[in-house]
Amino acid sequence: MTRINTNVASLRGLRSLNRANQALDTSLARLSTGLQINSGKDNPSGLIAGETLRAQITTIEQSISNSTRANNVISTADAALGEVSGLLNQIRGLVQEGLNDGALSQNEIEANQLQIDAALSAINRISANTTFAGDKLIDGSQAFRTEQTAGDAAELNDLQINSAVFAGTSGQVLIDAEVTTAATQGSLTYDFVSGGLASDTTLEIGGSQGTDVVFLGAGSSLDNIVSAISALSDVTGVEVSKTDAVAASGSVASTGSTNDLTLADIRVGSGDQGSFTQDIQVTYADPGTSNAALSVSYDDTGADIVITVNLATGGAGSITSTAAEVASAINADASASAVVSVAAEGAGTGVVEAGASGTTSGGADGFLTIQSSDFGSDEFVDINVLQGTFATTLDGSTAATRSEGTDIEAIINGQSAQGRGLRASITTLQVDAALTFEATANTAGTTTAVTVVGGGSLFQIGQEVNAAGQISIGIEAVNTARLGGVSGKLFELSTSGGKSLLDVSSSNPGSGLVSIIDEAINRVTSLRGRLGALQKNVIETNISTLGVALENITEARSQIVDTDFAQETANLTRSQILSQSGLSTLAIANQNPSQVLSLLG
Repeated sequence: MTRINTNVASLRGLRSLNRANQALDTSLARLSTGLQINSGKDNPSGLIAGETLRAQITTIEQSISNSTRANNVISTADAALGEVSGLLNQIRGLVQEGLNDGALSQNEIEANQLQIDAALSAINRISANTTFAGDKLIDGSQAFRTEQTAGDAAELNDLQINSAVFAGTSGQVLIDAEVTTAATQGSLTYDFVSGGLASDTTLEIGGSQGTDVVFLGAGSSLDNIVSAISALSDVTGVEVSKTDAVAASGSVASTGSTNDLTLADIRVGSGDQGSFTQDIQVTYADPGTSNAALSVSYDDTGADIVITVNLATGGAGSITSTAAEVASAINADASASAVVSVAAEGAGTGVVEAGASGTTSGGADGFLTIQSSDFGSDEFVDINVLQGTFATTLDGSTAATRSEGTDIEAIINGQSAQGRGLRASITTLQVDAALTFEATANTAGTTTAVTVVGGGSLFQIGQEVNAAGQISIGIEAVNTARLGGVSGKLFELSTSGGKSLLDVSSSNPGSGLVSIIDEAINRVTSLRGRLGALQKNVIETNISTLGVALENITEARSQIVDTDFAQETANLTRSQILSQSGLSTLAIANQNPSQVLSLLG
């Protein structure tokens, strides 16, 4: 090189040296921090991906922590409920023992009642004192708050909100329900038989509660059958009701006003027969003479009963009998008044019309409806005739000995609900609720609405801050004022509650006490089962799923941002060599222009 103003070799060496030093600095930074990306310039797209994954990892870690805490909260509540369940079983045993009054003295029964009072007090104490981090769990503080109109509330027998996630800005969850198909009871019909049962009859009556046998004597009336089957209702779960006979009726119309007669067949009396083979016919006859007197004739033709009213006439032979006079004449006749009751239209001052007639019709026999005491597919009526004759039908015409009920069908928030008896329930990400309709509201087209306005416990256990990542649960008060059911509440079993062991009598049977306790036990065990299902099937699976996701996402982020020390130490060695060689070559390049001096000398 013979030019001295520009040293290209030196510039090239300097550039290579700078590049080697930059690579050396990068390797030193990565090895010292353990990260491949220490600034945005290291890997812009990698930085974005790494930070996104980092945020997700933080979210997952906190979700796992939230899930674990939720699990601890529910475990605390479940432990308290377990104690309540144990106390309820103790009360059940004490009541069962106390009802054995033939073998226990009054002092022993009183001692049992004192133990029951203590157990009831303990249940209330557990309810009031079960807390987690200062929050009460089973005193009703964690229950959902709802609002309903009086009309909507009247449609429901029970309302249970298990879960509700409040989405959007309204802070409310609306539950709209409509009955599309009413629930039914198992039901059979027994029609009146003239003269009662033809012979001694033995029936096996079966229902959802059990089976028993009833013995009916020959000639038993519908009332006798009602009494016999009703006596077994507690055992069988089968009820019976009687529909009274309907009397036939009719009228005799005349041209004009206040001159019609109404007829009522009174042969039914207090019996069960309302349909007779003989109709009653009332006919007005013109005697065809003047100054005739009003008279009544009675004729049983075999086919019908004909009552002929011979009308009174005036001097000119015209009819003078009024409706009131005709009614009085028929009602005064011993034969006619035994089969028919007659009333005149209004004041009955109008003159009746000769040739008018009327016949009674529409009579119907009494019948029995034998049905399950409750609604739903679990309910049925089964009648097995062991002796004699006892014909039952499904609808008055189709012969059958067994009938099963059907569950309610309803739409809740636009979705088909799960029906069981009168209870319709729905489970979605936003709401888990069960509505039990009143029997009087069990008709297609019935609607009701409930607004959940607050309450409950919300757990953020997922990554998404919406219904998909949240669970909510409501825990109703578990105390003696709330535990129980249709038979009564638990507090009634206390000494002053009116249904204690000391109050057992024919009007307050021991079965009523047992029913209250059983309903309370069922309510507590149902709540524990719901909480346990939430722990096992939701929270624990969520923790496991999030744990696997955390492993995979952490590994993915590590591959992007973490330093591979084997690779980076190799890069460091290479950069050190290149830096040292760059210095040497730069020194040589800088000495090259001085060789031009040899040309001058």
